[in-house]
Amino acid sequence: MTSALLTALLVGGLAAAGAVQDLGQAADPSLPKAAREEAFARLVAGGVTDLGPLEKAALDTRSGDTRGRWVAIRALGKVGGDQARRLLAQLAADPEPAIRAAAAHALGDLGDPSMGANVVDLLADPAVIVRAAAAEAACRLSTREAVEPLSQALLASDGYYRGSSLWVRRHYVDALGCIGGRGALPALLRALDDRDESVATGAVDALEKLAGFSYEEGRSPEEQKEAWRRWAQAQLR
Repeated sequence: MTSALLTALLVGGLAAAGAVQDLGQAADPSLPKAAREEAFARLVAGGVTDLGPLEKAALDTRSGDTRGRWVAIRALGKVGGDQARRLLAQLAADPEPAIRAAAAHALGDLGDPSMGANVVDLLADPAVIVRAAAAEAACRLSTREAVEPLSQALLASDGYYRGSSLWVRRHYVDALGCIGGRGALPALLRALDDRDESVATGAVDALEKLAGFSYEEGRSPEEQKEAWRRWAQAQLR
């Protein structure tokens, strides 16, 4: 074995060991937030030159270390690149809901509009945490094709449990306001009258973001909603 090859193997081994240590620290809830963030930043920096440790950790289904896999997946989203995109598309179909949610968040972190179709698919996931993560990702990617699925998700029965509105529906409204466009208006108009006050309030916030102004000054919450109804209806004529 040549000295150059031996050196390369030693350096690679040290880098892998460092990545394992950083992964453990970034995933350790007992550590201060600053320490976890520093370890995560090192993971991302290392992944830019060698994606291997992150790939191995993200795909590790045997250890049962969901938290470690989550951190590795989120790091993949920050690193980006073709291989990271392929891995995240694969992980979006993982049997574990928390892993699919991590993949959805990471797809949003990529900032690559071409991954919008993957995010839209996750809006129909059976797990609430995955659907919420997908809505946030659709916002970050400005995925216009997500507007109709988000609008339908607001009406879907899986947004309720025993007749009560689930928190995920607010995520749908927020995403619609973030993505914007005329296509989001019908769903936001309906949401103004939603029985879930957080959804109705979210619709006002979303319309403010979409329109670029507020009706708040001098108006009660109900008067604001009425002003937004008139505005949205005028835009749809």
